Amino acid sequence: MKNILINPKISINIKRKEINDQIDHALISWLIKNSFNPIVIPNKLLSLPKKKLYKFLKSLKPRGIILSGGNEVKKKSLRYQFQSYLLDYSFKYKLPILGICQGMQFMGVRFGSRLIKVKNHVKKNHKLINFTKEKFPKKSNSYHDFSLENCPKNFFITTKSIDGNIESIKHKFFPWEGWMWHPERDKVIDEINNKRLKKIFN
Repeated sequence: MKNILINPKISINIKRKEINDQIDHALISWLIKNSFNPIVIPNKLLSLPKKKLYKFLKSLKPRGIILSGGNEVKKKSLRYQFQSYLLDYSFKYKLPILGICQGMQFMGVRFGSRLIKVKNHVKKNHKLINFTKEKFPKKSNSYHDFSLENCPKNFFITTKSIDGNIESIKHKFFPWEGWMWHPERDKVIDEINNKRLKKIFN
């Protein structure tokens, strides 16, 4: 099976003085069911010497990277900095990236967009408008309070929600995509999401 690196969200437990990386079991299961080998890589790896971190990631022989959901997009945060490192790493080795929810928001902000507050996008399902000739789901779940204000540089919009918010993007030159929905959270996963996942990390 192909190795897929997963960037997890960071959870801080002030009472216990703990900083944890967390990943949804459903995301792991979704990847395994689609014949991928998920490898969760801690955000704290960024504290390693750059040469050591580079050698470690290379030793995993990743087929691509998933930037999972969770956390706010804050440029000074450890997660943002590690996501930036992973994006630069994927650029160097032409690795595919899939940004899910916060992962897509990060990609948008990194390439010049801003986040704007949106209404009625938490625990909702809505229809999608497809702006491409490729296959995307006709509807999706929604668990976010913020959306991209505009399309980031060198990306194009692939889908929008019926209220006009950007729901997915794709890079013009690199195999990078962003989805605001969580395919792993659906009880019955749309087969189009499975096919797109395999297409991204072929």
